[in-house]
Amino acid sequence: MATETQKWKQRAIAIIMIAMAATLLAFTAANVPGLSSAVTAIDHAAYDAAYRLRAPEIQRDSPVVLIEVDDQSLSEVEKAVGYGWPWPRAYWGMIAAKLQQMGARAVVIDLLFSERSAHGIDDDTQLAAELEPLTIPIVFGVVGREGRFVIPVKRPATLADTDVTHGTVYREYLPTTARGDSLALAAVKTVGESPKFPANQPFHLRFYGPHRTQFGEAVIPAYRASRVLIEAVDDKMPASARIDPAWVKDKIVIIGATAAALSDLKQSPVSARYPGVEVHATAVVNLLGGEQVRVISRPWLLVIGALTSLLVASGIVLARWASMKLLAAVAIVIAMLAFSSLLMQGKAMYWLPIAQPMLAIALATVGALVWTYRIEDARARFLLKALGQCISPDVARELAADPARLKVGGQKVELSILFTDLQGFTDLTERLGERIEPVLNYYMAEMSQQALACDGTIDKFIGDAMMVFWNAPLPQPRHARRACEAALAIALHEKQIASDMSHLGATAMRTRIGIHTGPVVVGFFGSRQRLSYTAIGDSVNLAARLESLNKLYSTQILVSRETMQACGESMLFRPIDRLRVYGRREPAGVYELVGTRAEAGEAALWLVDRSVEAAEAYLRRDWTRCLAILEQVLQRFPDDGPTKVWRERVSVYTESPPPAEWDGVFEPKTK
Repeated sequence: MATETQKWKQRAIAIIMIAMAATLLAFTAANVPGLSSAVTAIDHAAYDAAYRLRAPEIQRDSPVVLIEVDDQSLSEVEKAVGYGWPWPRAYWGMIAAKLQQMGARAVVIDLLFSERSAHGIDDDTQLAAELEPLTIPIVFGVVGREGRFVIPVKRPATLADTDVTHGTVYREYLPTTARGDSLALAAVKTVGESPKFPANQPFHLRFYGPHRTQFGEAVIPAYRASRVLIEAVDDKMPASARIDPAWVKDKIVIIGATAAALSDLKQSPVSARYPGVEVHATAVVNLLGGEQVRVISRPWLLVIGALTSLLVASGIVLARWASMKLLAAVAIVIAMLAFSSLLMQGKAMYWLPIAQPMLAIALATVGALVWTYRIEDARARFLLKALGQCISPDVARELAADPARLKVGGQKVELSILFTDLQGFTDLTERLGERIEPVLNYYMAEMSQQALACDGTIDKFIGDAMMVFWNAPLPQPRHARRACEAALAIALHEKQIASDMSHLGATAMRTRIGIHTGPVVVGFFGSRQRLSYTAIGDSVNLAARLESLNKLYSTQILVSRETMQACGESMLFRPIDRLRVYGRREPAGVYELVGTRAEAGEAALWLVDRSVEAAEAYLRRDWTRCLAILEQVLQRFPDDGPTKVWRERVSVYTESPPPAEWDGVFEPKTK
């Protein structure tokens, strides 16, 4: 018991050490140049995938609306007024005036005015004139540290930075930059609002989906710029064709380009071609609503890495799974981690970077496998080697792979038990003296190999005798047949090694075999100091008696009725007797194993048929008919032992018949 407790303690310590080492190594490796970029790439790929797997969230009550210069706007304006891109800048003043008229809260223009208008300086002046009488806040976007802006506006206007991210993919947003406020933060401030979270550091944008859904619906409400412009310049447009003012009333309106030709498409987690204006719109919605994707802190990430590593290491070290099950279990843990990250990012707006925990899982898997191989598998290899001495290699490998199947304690099961004994061994021992040792070792090695080749479990060697059984420790559906196959293999192999045995000093050796199939108790028996895996019970004794009865009938392989019936039609058996053996009250049907039915020749089949006829006449007390059949057999097989025994017995019964209650059972005088 102490040993088992020690094993569990050793495993627990190993699991904890493996998990800790894997976690620390993974999080340290994540900061190594080269590896860190790979870790970041995996995290970003998972982050982006979480957005793309999620359904779009339409912002129907958004505080922001978009006026987008899309491909259709370019086409409609060119067709209506004859201007291609860039449009006269005065148009933007007209659009801003129209938006104020409709009740917009503020206008944010995400277009660059860093160079003079292509339509002449008067165009810039006209834009300034259009904006001067407006009372709503106007925010212009500028780029870079200089932030050039050439419009000579006389009314207050806010200039805000549009360079608001690190890298090429817009995952984070910089509310404040080196120049000051970003476009989104400036828009929030100009309407008198404050961000719902600190705006002095970058935050992960809470995207709501792609620019438009697959059905064409805008995720953030949007109108084409051409519609607003045409309505602004056409006073005669019927009311039914005009834009509903409620659409922009009390909204922050952001104007920007979404047409592919205008080069303001960015990479984002939700799309590789995402309008830059919508990045700013998303940031405004985030700042006003207090929505951002918070990153799981490093200490919590360490805890998650440690827990997942602990789970994987425990599974490998404790469960002792087969390889495919092990890989499936590791994959399940990784899938759970990825699913948790996806769920947290969608519902709780927390980002769980999974690369470092996944690296910890991988290292824990390797560490646990190495430990298992060096420690646990060393025990399994020792067990395999030990088991290989007494059971077949295939069975030994199964048990070594899953030692739990080798249960401690007795179990009642049906076994097929085989006993062997070497005829004339006592005389041989007296004749050879000390030289008997190599003879016996060689003989036992050869015979045991035949039993192991038929998947038998060698119980014990007793001098020149051997006990083997089938159907334990692992179930064997055709155990009786395998026992009979082993008996035939032993009988054949002793002839094949006769010359080798003769060189060692042993001649004319013959192995007697007895087999019985029946219930026994099998398991580990003995003391704390020494245990033996063995079978005990009446069925074991009967198998031993059957082996001994070969001397009476001059046979080589005797089996019980139970073994014969369990074999079915695959083997050929000959009825020998009904006996009440020593130490057993119930009579036993005894049969000789002649061979396999498939390989039986005409002589063997004839002998079996005559034996069946003689047995039937014997049980009918038809002594005359029985003797006639026996004489017929002896004419063809004059040295047949069972027939001689029967002829002698029937001759006695002919002169002195058994009593009326006789049931055909014979009781031998010896064991």
